[in-house]
Amino acid sequence: MKVGFVGLPGSGKTTLFNLVTGREPDPSELGRAEARLGVVKVPDERLERVAEIYESPKTVPPEVTFVDLMALHRGGEHTARDDGLTKIAGDADAFVLVIQGFGTLDHQGNPLEPAADLEALLLEMTITDLGVVEGRLKRIEAELKSARDKASPEHALLTRVNDHLSAGGLVRDMELSEEEQRTLRGFNLLTSKPLLVVFNVSEEDLRAETCTGACKVAEQAGLRWLAVGAALEQEIAELDDETRTEFLAEFGLTDPARERLIRACYDLLDVITYFTANQNEAHGWTISSGATAVEAAAKVHSDMAEGFIRAEVIPFERLDDLGSIAACKEAGCVRLEGRDYVVADGDILQIRFSR
Repeated sequence: MKVGFVGLPGSGKTTLFNLVTGREPDPSELGRAEARLGVVKVPDERLERVAEIYESPKTVPPEVTFVDLMALHRGGEHTARDDGLTKIAGDADAFVLVIQGFGTLDHQGNPLEPAADLEALLLEMTITDLGVVEGRLKRIEAELKSARDKASPEHALLTRVNDHLSAGGLVRDMELSEEEQRTLRGFNLLTSKPLLVVFNVSEEDLRAETCTGACKVAEQAGLRWLAVGAALEQEIAELDDETRTEFLAEFGLTDPARERLIRACYDLLDVITYFTANQNEAHGWTISSGATAVEAAAKVHSDMAEGFIRAEVIPFERLDDLGSIAACKEAGCVRLEGRDYVVADGDILQIRFSR
């Protein structure tokens, strides 16, 4: 799972990236043009419990790759169109749009306007997509001039997309057939991806009251949002575990920002976690909600999917309650399921397959 961080200058995008990935701030990287990657192991207490019961000496948690992308600028001052953001971030599964909600002035000394910033960010992404679509349309039209058959489903589709973007819409909101979605996937359009808005707020405004107007903009666009005090949480992250818990509670926070953001990304992408375990390791895997047992097997190894016979399934809740595999078998909560079984969050799977 790969998530890109996008924001205007001064939004605190890189501060949030450092917080989530655990990287130390580096002043020399300010204003850089290249993207930075950080791989984060997803915290999940269930994995430790599975390892304990299966007596696995090693745990392998799922991972999320976060990408800190170059800052976008209003009005094409130094936009993604020029820097090839589509190529850099096109394989991202989703984007986090970081909006400044702290202070009273933006990086240029103008009055802070989170709603305008969000609208500007969405506009820059839309314009970037328009550049990609218009470029492809021109190439198709040139090809059609010398073709006998002037019909082109791709041209018709991209014309619809172009009109939708020109009207201020996001590709993610279009009604598209599966075939049309497959066609567009190769263009890596930014507004076709799931989007999460994160308001980077001050410690005095953790409810994002200064971003009320921007919240409405997000909701009207059908976007989920989350408020994070990145600077505050960066300070809290440097504390020992006990003190950190106390400080989080003092500010009305139950979990650190990293965990809240990862959960929000899981919800945004509609993915779940299942587990495999043996005497060597307990492993957490991320798959799309609704994925089948054979698709889960393919996540582990293609041979498992090709030779799939059946899956032995234990729900985590039952394993946790009963405390052993033997007790689960005795209670009748170990099931054998076929390739079309829809995997549930927390399932422990033992894949049986022919080699």
